[in-house]
Amino acid sequence: MKDSHNSVSIVKLDTTVQLKLNSMKMMRQKSKGNKGVSKEQWLTKALEVLELEGHDAIKVEKLATHLGTSRSGFYYHFINRKDLLHHLLSYWADQYTAVITDSLDMKKLDAATRLFSTMEMIKKRKLPKYDLAMTAWAKVDPLVDKVVKKVVQMRHDFTRNIFKDLGFVGDELEMRARLFHCYHAWEEVMFTDDNEEANITLQKLRYEMFLK
Repeated sequence: MKDSHNSVSIVKLDTTVQLKLNSMKMMRQKSKGNKGVSKEQWLTKALEVLELEGHDAIKVEKLATHLGTSRSGFYYHFINRKDLLHHLLSYWADQYTAVITDSLDMKKLDAATRLFSTMEMIKKRKLPKYDLAMTAWAKVDPLVDKVVKKVVQMRHDFTRNIFKDLGFVGDELEMRARLFHCYHAWEEVMFTDDNEEANITLQKLRYEMFLK
């Protein structure tokens, strides 16, 4: 009797799992007809919500409302909210760091030009825009913390190699790499009232200082 009871339990469990899988499959198939909002749009909106309200506020319904679409379109790109958050971490790392550190065009430039081009890209694309939100999220999520630390290391290694190629060594090398990293990560947060003309002037002065 005991074995029979276990068999029935397993059958019930298998049936429940299969129903859930079928339900998810149907949602994804249904969503194929509602894929007008791109994956990148979902991720961009998720980053915006993260910045303004924190990671707990990233909900499928809220994103769909902001994007002016239905929930079904979400499931064309993601399995569930957890899947979205995993993709969000990769998207942030790729679009706000690897876009520079992994750029083949950037690597072909001489060190001085690479330095200036990096400064310009950080400024124009607002690459540190979501750093504070990601850092706050990392404090309560080990996976996010791991990703943030990896991104910070990617940035530091990239910057450090530029100054190494410029001929700096030892403490001078490390100081410049850290100074560059810290300044450009916090400039947008600390100096929000600067106008464009002032920013361009200061960027040129900063560039010249880093070369000395």
